[in-house]
Formats: sequence, C-alpha cells, structure tokens
Amino acid sequence: MIAAIEYAIVNLGSTATLRASTPALDFSPAPAWYDMDTETAHEASASRVLLRSESPVPEFVSNVVVQYFDLGPIDVLRLDTLDTTLDIAALENATVLNHSAHRDGYLCVDDGNYTAKGRELRLRRSQLAYRGSDGHSMLSLFTGTVPIADWDRVISEITEMEDRWLRTTTTTSGGN
Repeated sequence: MIAAIEYAIVNLGSTATLRASTPALDFSPAPAWYDMDTETAHEASASRVLLRSESPVPEFVSNVVVQYFDLGPIDVLRLDTLDTTLDIAALENATVLNHSAHRDGYLCVDDGNYTAKGRELRLRRSQLAYRGSDGHSMLSLFTGTVPIADWDRVISEITEMEDRWLRTTTTTSGGN
C-alpha cells in the first residue's frame, strides 16, 4: 500500500504509472550491493532493486527498492499533509518508529519494524514528490528493508544510497 498514491487516485483523479529507471536516475550502489536484473525488478513492481551480497546467502536478503510513479497532470503532492506512516502500519505486526518531513513537506521519511513470513524486519521508506520534466506530478519511493538483527550494520549503507537517490532524482527532475 502506498498512501500517497491512493490519495492521488481517490481525491485528485490521478493515475499512477510505474516508470522504469533511466541511466540518468541510476545512482551508484554502496559497496556489496548489486542491481537485480531490470525485467525481474519490473515484475516486482519496482523501477530498480538493489540486493546486498552476503556469504553465506541469508534467509532474507537486505534490499533497496526504488520506484518512480508518474501521477499525471495534477499538483505535486504535499506529503506532509498525508499520513505516509500508513504504508508501514499496514504491514504485519508493524510498529512505526519514526516519521519526519523535509523539503517544505515534499519529502517524508518513515522508519518501522514489521514481520513477514516469520522474519522480523526493519524498513526505512523515503518518499519524494516533485514535478517531472514533462510537467507531470511524480512520486519516487526509496525503501530499504533489512533483518532487524542486521540493521545497525547495514543502515549506513542504506542512508548513503538514499542520499544518492535523492540527489540524482532532484538533479534529474529539477524537482524540490
């Protein structure tokens, strides 16, 4: 569930079209991270998926999912007026740990824990609303998911890539 997209569809008559990542949007992953093949990423409703290489291969592979949604010719969403924590709260046994808004309300960052298939996971989701180069309203999401036990070891890599995603997205789009 992505609350911002649901809001845009229900209240603004928007459509939400997942867009592929482009070379201009592809930031360099942190060391030990690699790209999932594009076709598989798209089948998973993602523009891009990064996986963390570990040996031995863990039960749950730490990952980053990047999504770029074209919301059409509507006003850019002020994310701070929406409850973006609903995206985490909808997950099994979820606990929202943190919510913050930045960039005049066009960027929200949410952290939380949840359970999936018996695994305790931690996630960080950043959402950026901006105007695309074609004038359409865009929503980009950066979601890092890691087993709770590995969070302290991996969070710096997640935030490093999050910073790169944010710089690349705003530089490419001319957004906020």
